Amino acid sequence: MQRLKEYGRIVAWQTGVGYLLLWAVTFWTLDEGPAVFANSGVCHPDLNAALFYWSCDPSSSMQILASLANGALTATVWAPIYVAAATVAPAAIVVAAWIMAVHVIGLPLGLFVFIRAMTKAFDALRSVRSRMALANSAALPPAPDRTAASAGSLAPVGPARRLVARRSDLGWRLLLRR
Repeated sequence: MQRLKEYGRIVAWQTGVGYLLLWAVTFWTLDEGPAVFANSGVCHPDLNAALFYWSCDPSSSMQILASLANGALTATVWAPIYVAAATVAPAAIVVAAWIMAVHVIGLPLGLFVFIRAMTKAFDALRSVRSRMALANSAALPPAPDRTAASAGSLAPVGPARRLVARRSDLGWRLLLRR
């Protein structure tokens, strides 16, 4: 059972990371795609398609990148159009079902991965800050030794410090000692 749990965790992480990468490819395609594909000399916008897609020479290695970009656009930007088309054309139901499954399964897992990564980053930041604070406190000269006997009372010492009695001098321990 433990092995299935571990496999499920791996699948969940991989699916979440894949969903985040899908959106990263989409944003890259929308932002840098025109500069990369139009300047390559072997790619051009597909004029036969109703939606905007890149078409490249099949013998060029840019065809792989264009296929990846077109798939990301289909699953993200053009997803509402494919889902709407599935209401009219029964053949589009297969594509719409896959697109909906990607978002229904991928979105929560992508959020899970993003939140876990952010908590790990915040934990690492807190750890670094605490190490820096320890290093800075070690660099300061040691504070003078102040005990209850030398201070005379439990009055505050300095603006932010106060003298605290030892645990053996408090509560039931003090009564049992007498």
